[in-house]
Amino acid sequence: MSWSQWAENVEDPRLAVDSNVARDVTGACDALLGEFKSMKLGLSDLTDVSGMGTLQSGIDLGRKFSLKAVGGCDSLEKSLDSHIAVVTEMRDFFQKCVDRYESVDASNATTLRTAETPK
Repeated sequence: MSWSQWAENVEDPRLAVDSNVARDVTGACDALLGEFKSMKLGLSDLTDVSGMGTLQSGIDLGRKFSLKAVGGCDSLEKSLDSHIAVVTEMRDFFQKCVDRYESVDASNATTLRTAETPK
């Protein structure tokens, strides 16, 4: 099951995540997303690998390493994008858990405030 599917079922009463844990995980996901995005910014330094010599084999090797960073079918850029997508889905799921708890708490507080107390 993907994280987006978990998020679709966040209202399922069988699914229980402690609100403090959900807040902590949401924060950790935000921090990890920041690190991934910072790594992506650093990829521009790896787009033109050189210094492998002037022979065609050296030029080809430099191009191969450049594509491993950005633009290749299995590049670091694509891997980071994939990780960012998964961690974003995780963060969204746990944020929905937090939102759900806050909504229930607010609803309960309103109900209790309006309830008549015996005198």
